Amino acid sequence: MPAGDPIFKSVFGKDWDKLPPVMKKHYAVRSNSRDRVVVKGKLDIKISPMVSLMARISGMLLAYSGKDIPVTVIFRSDHQASISSSNTPFYFDRTFHFPDRGDITFCSRMEQIDSNVLVEFMRFGIGWKLAYEWDGKKVILRHKGYVWRFFGKLLPLPFSWIMGKGHAEETPLSDDTFSMWTHAKHSLFGPTFGYAGDFKVTEVKCAK
Repeated sequence: MPAGDPIFKSVFGKDWDKLPPVMKKHYAVRSNSRDRVVVKGKLDIKISPMVSLMARISGMLLAYSGKDIPVTVIFRSDHQASISSSNTPFYFDRTFHFPDRGDITFCSRMEQIDSNVLVEFMRFGIGWKLAYEWDGKKVILRHKGYVWRFFGKLLPLPFSWIMGKGHAEETPLSDDTFSMWTHAKHSLFGPTFGYAGDFKVTEVKCAK
């Protein structure tokens, strides 16, 4: 299939044209394309013992904490996708460059399921359901629950009772840089994991 519009153009809807340059670069990957966007930065990472144990068993999440950890993230699409452009997956290929553990990768894929609502799928079909919003100053990722894809159906999972509710924000700093933070926070146990740091868009490759 030929490349379409940026995948996130339909996610942000009328707010797409209001996004600052760095956010448009960040989300420049088009549907059904070989496009590639690379961002690099450093993160402070805090993983609770419970989430670390879950991650070691399942491989679904990052298992290790660290300060000022260099991170490379590659965003891409699927040029062989046979589904409609509105559902083309958006891939996150993350590499955490731990000085004492070496490179650790964590990959996921996002799929749009309804206007600004997406699911970020990890291993075993388990996903975080979230809504994207632009509030005029930053991109907000709002928690909509956890799901499990089972024979094509999205079944709700009670992970909020264990991990808490997720939340994330991305704030533009310049035409090429943005800050981000994300966490899951339990109503009783507090934050169970979190990332925070700044990133620079180092490559935007829109293949013909």
